[in-house]
Amino acid sequence: MTGRYPSHTGIGPMVISLQKGYGLPPKEVIIPKRLKEANYATHIVGKWHLGFCDPHYYPTARGFDTWFGYSSGMQDYWTHFSDDYSPIKGYDFKTGKAGSEPELILPESKYNGTYGLFAHISETVSIIKDHGKNHADTPMFMYLALQSVHDPLEVPDKYLAQYAGITDPNRRIYAGMVTAMDEGIGNVTQALKDAGMWDNTVLIFASDNGGPWKATADNYPLRGQKATNWEGGIRAVAFVTGPGAELSSSVKGKSLNNLMHITDWHPTILEIAGVKSSAPNALDGVSQWSAITKGTTSPRTRVVYNMSPKSGTLHGAIREGDWKLIFKSAVGGSAAAENTVQAYPKGWTTNTPTQTPCPASINGAWLFNIVTDPYETTNLVSTNPDKYQELLNTFQQLQESAVPDLNDVYTVYDPLSLPSTNQWNAWMPWSDEPNSTCTAWQEYISASWEESGAMTTASISLLALAVAGVMHIARL
Repeated sequence: MTGRYPSHTGIGPMVISLQKGYGLPPKEVIIPKRLKEANYATHIVGKWHLGFCDPHYYPTARGFDTWFGYSSGMQDYWTHFSDDYSPIKGYDFKTGKAGSEPELILPESKYNGTYGLFAHISETVSIIKDHGKNHADTPMFMYLALQSVHDPLEVPDKYLAQYAGITDPNRRIYAGMVTAMDEGIGNVTQALKDAGMWDNTVLIFASDNGGPWKATADNYPLRGQKATNWEGGIRAVAFVTGPGAELSSSVKGKSLNNLMHITDWHPTILEIAGVKSSAPNALDGVSQWSAITKGTTSPRTRVVYNMSPKSGTLHGAIREGDWKLIFKSAVGGSAAAENTVQAYPKGWTTNTPTQTPCPASINGAWLFNIVTDPYETTNLVSTNPDKYQELLNTFQQLQESAVPDLNDVYTVYDPLSLPSTNQWNAWMPWSDEPNSTCTAWQEYISASWEESGAMTTASISLLALAVAGVMHIARL
């Protein structure tokens, strides 16, 4: 959303707890706010996990015209209750418009008991129909942050029958969830066609991390999983399609294996939309639009992963060209533990795939030529000491600009946040309560910046779909 590393925003590596009084700092300007410069209608359907303790943190206060979804990391697909990975559960299903505080979608609504994916797709289709009918001359940005295929593993029974051959029950559910998601995306693309919008649409399908083993996700033969700095945790798949993308014949249907980071979507989307004014904050992302559509070389040469501020211990990883340096110490959930395997899910195959042992760390670190050794099998710290020292120096220099994870700053789990404090048993803002710890919003200065350069408007619709699940780009 921000085009900036978590080490520059304070949001991460740890996610925001439902019980903590902070969110994405207001000085951070996200994609929809910038797209307003190009007169875009902006909508979000699904997950918003950037804070809710104060209404100013909600997406409809950050540039989105409308929101339909939830404000936690995960929730039950049927009841729409979120538990924050704790015994405390609360209802969390909201809708809202810019200029007013979002409201609960009450349990007695038509979505009571509706599978979350179906509710999100239904709302998305309704927005598209309305836009095509009543706002056809206005470009649109739709951020569809799908609940699927994040845990908990839940899916309607009708999606399980075709996977009867998968012996592991959780893996079978996971496969059904992927199929349900695929069907839902098909309904969205059909709605765009029915509304006469498809010919001007760029559709971006992307993820933010590798799959988690507990959800039977499969990152094999990459090492590691979600919340680790191994390739299995940080590589993610994506594709770009749609007539509006105007992909050249030389790249259509082919893969892009250049270096790209999720922060690159921010400037890439702005380039598509024709937003040319300068950014309010220095971006870590770079536009990849030429690389995606024309096959040019990626402008990115470096990626930093889960960096923490300078301290006595090094946390995170860095990629520079073909080389990657990982530090053994963990921060938050982003570990690089010894003996991390190349795991595959139960019931994945009748043959046992080869698993190369994890190399031991040296000086608390691993160094890989990630192009020739993508499965991270050979630690080159000892054999390439100059490259190790070069990446170490670069990492430490970059730490100078890193800010603390706000999860470590706001340490109190505020009892005023609990669902039991309101009549709906729901996760709701609590900043107006006496003695609330949700004071972060008032502690920041509102963002402002000088406009520079000409701004043009591109009459094109953008649909960004995000799923929790593995970045090469497949151009379709």
